Amino acid sequence: MNRKQEKRELREYIERIRDEEGYAVVDVDLENVALYDPLSLKGEKDLAGEIYDYIEAQTNIIPAMVPLRVRLHGKFTPEEQEDIQKMMHRHYVMKSFDLSWDRVANLRKMILLAVFGAAVLAVYLYLALTSENALMTEVLSVVGSFSLWEAADALLLERPHLRREQQNNRQSLEARIEFVNDGA
Repeated sequence: MNRKQEKRELREYIERIRDEEGYAVVDVDLENVALYDPLSLKGEKDLAGEIYDYIEAQTNIIPAMVPLRVRLHGKFTPEEQEDIQKMMHRHYVMKSFDLSWDRVANLRKMILLAVFGAAVLAVYLYLALTSENALMTEVLSVVGSFSLWEAADALLLERPHLRREQQNNRQSLEARIEFVNDGA
């Protein structure tokens, strides 16, 4: 399958799951699953991880600019519905904090490696011009080049990935949550 076919199939899939308001709709059947994470306590109760995993697996390929509508199928009281919405909101807010901290760590790593690599290469250049110790200069060359390479990796590969994850998380955070009672 070539790239054009993949893009066409993705567009067709997204159009098929979009509703009349433009939302990408994800239906989640919660009827026969454990709803809550057994490790969470009453005050900080959370949904089971497989529910979030399923939603993320279904929404992973949907572009971040397409709004989401997550329809949870099952029988829920109004209090349960409100609790579930709060849990989902808290989950994605916490994930947003985690991703923000990852971006800060990435920036710090990128700057430190770039400064370190540039400093080591400056020492290398100085020693290459003034010293006869070829082994030491080559070691400095490798260390400096490796540091700059890792800084470039953090900038060019890791940072865009973290940005995409943040956009996808924002999409989930802003998703419209609806409850569908199939048994009524």
